[in-house]
Amino acid sequence: MKLMFALGFNPVHCLDCNLEIEPEELDLSTDVVEDLASWNGIYGAIERLWLDSRGYEDWAARELRDMQSEINIRGLELRTRLEAVARCYYWYHHDESQAEYGPISSCPSCGGALQVYDAGTFSQLLCEDCRIVAAGE
Repeated sequence: MKLMFALGFNPVHCLDCNLEIEPEELDLSTDVVEDLASWNGIYGAIERLWLDSRGYEDWAARELRDMQSEINIRGLELRTRLEAVARCYYWYHHDESQAEYGPISSCPSCGGALQVYDAGTFSQLLCEDCRIVAAGE
């Protein structure tokens, strides 16, 4: 599974099909579900500022890309908590709408090599050490 924001209420998605995984299916504690909802709301607010393409766009883009930003630190902590239930990756925000877009070439957290994951609906790149997932080609 992967932790990612997708303009909805549930940030837990299947790595293969990209659909939501209901928290009830994972037997998550109330604390984890509440923390997921909080993270999702904050991440969503930052993503909406980025999507608005006005004065906050550059700031929001930096927050979403920077693995040391508060929202990503919180997301990585949640990913670790989810890992106690099932293998979990953290989605890395990479602006695919840019004309010069290309898949990332190394892990945004450790700088290590990425593995291609083609078992799902679309190609993704994984860092097994950091449990980061990003869009592939």
